[in-house]
Amino acid sequence: MDIDIINKKPETLLKRTSFQAKMIFEGKTPSRTDLKKLLCSKLGSKDALTVISKILNDYGSERAILHGYVYDDEDSMKDLESKYVMLRHLSKAEQQAEKEKAKAAKQAAAPTSGKKKK
Repeated sequence: MDIDIINKKPETLLKRTSFQAKMIFEGKTPSRTDLKKLLCSKLGSKDALTVISKILNDYGSERAILHGYVYDDEDSMKDLESKYVMLRHLSKAEQQAEKEKAKAAKQAAAPTSGKKKK
């Protein structure tokens, strides 16, 4: 697997740097976790502050374009990134745990009254 950074642009107001990368791979498209590790080594960034927002590849092609961001701090990342994008970067077990935690919080916040409003 080979990754080349095509474009890297600082976005100082949002406290992040956007990037585009070109990737050549063999077989199936690599997981976000594997890509993130390789990108962090190329970009010199921390794993926890790197987000891959899109992986664009054509069917049957062993090439892809990646779009993503490297944040300056964790607070900026939490403010700007959507929850579903953040969930994509977790393992399957961690994703399931987060979904169950959100479901439990939703049930706890639901009204306990048995009467319905008309």
